[in-house]
Amino acid sequence: MREISLPLPGRDQSYQIRIDPGLRLRLSRLLASLNLPRRVFLITDTRVGGLYGQQAVSVLKEAGYSPTLLTTPRGERAKTWPVAQRLARELLARGADRTSPLIALGGGVVGDLTGFLASIFMRGLPFVQVPTTLLAMVDAAIGGKTAINLREGKNLLGTFHQPRLVAIDPQFLRTLPPAQRRNGLAEVLKAGFIQDPDLLSRLDQAKARIFGNEAELTEVIHRAAAIKAQVVAADEREGGLRRILNFGHTLGHALEQASSFRLPHGEAVAWGMLAALILSEKLAGLPRSEGAWGRQLIRHFGLARRLPRLDLHAVLSALALDKKRQEDKVVFVLLKRLGEPVIQEEVSLGLIAEVMMEVNGGGG
Repeated sequence: MREISLPLPGRDQSYQIRIDPGLRLRLSRLLASLNLPRRVFLITDTRVGGLYGQQAVSVLKEAGYSPTLLTTPRGERAKTWPVAQRLARELLARGADRTSPLIALGGGVVGDLTGFLASIFMRGLPFVQVPTTLLAMVDAAIGGKTAINLREGKNLLGTFHQPRLVAIDPQFLRTLPPAQRRNGLAEVLKAGFIQDPDLLSRLDQAKARIFGNEAELTEVIHRAAAIKAQVVAADEREGGLRRILNFGHTLGHALEQASSFRLPHGEAVAWGMLAALILSEKLAGLPRSEGAWGRQLIRHFGLARRLPRLDLHAVLSALALDKKRQEDKVVFVLLKRLGEPVIQEEVSLGLIAEVMMEVNGGGG
């Protein structure tokens, strides 16, 4: 079993990220090690619930737990205030109290929603992340950022609420559709771009076999998750260093918003990274050879193949609403070299529009 400890400086709290094939079948042992109450609530979506919901319930019941399974719709439409309220009422109706653990069984959407609910229900419940997508395993489930969406933008209502445990079972990815596997690779690539060029080289060499080799996949997940954990441990609440995790996300979130979330998160981040690599060459001195290799790698994994027709004004408007902006400035994470991120405090909307057209036209 791979383990990553995520200490939180200045707080009497830390948690483990555990990575092991088949870990979902040993979830009860992990919960027992945390001394959590036996009355637990699993939150999942309709697809994951159909695949793994009853298995999780059975594993917990066999170990003496009393689990209740609650289900949400699939996709970003679940990350809304009405859904959060419905779940809160269901928790009340099923007897949840202020000690009841919530277990997020699903991808990033389920994790964000469950964490948000755990942070506000009766002023805070313990919760555990059991991510079932690659994207959640290496990014969304780690770090304690929770959120729901508003019509005006993604993740505009949110809290910081750390999980007690992140339990990662790479075998969940066997039933993940190929498109969602690719989406998750966007976040793995991001980890390499901001901190580990050797991970990029490993991905480049393992392109054809990464999902067919469980040991290789486990190692890649471990390395990407460790990068996220290291950054979060140094900057829990995004006061400085943690901003580098937004590489590709500033424009990516705007593209998601402008597409009414039809564009998947990983695909949107891939487009955002393509643009950020070009901006890095123009503004941060990234060597063109490194930028070109980075863009080739993104496209080799089948990401950023075709951008849907979007209203450019809607994309730029979404950028103007980005919660990471400072006053009227758009802040971008760029790269001086692969693995050396810098914060560009102001990037003009005109330059962003120009680079978007260059990327969408296949330039670079």
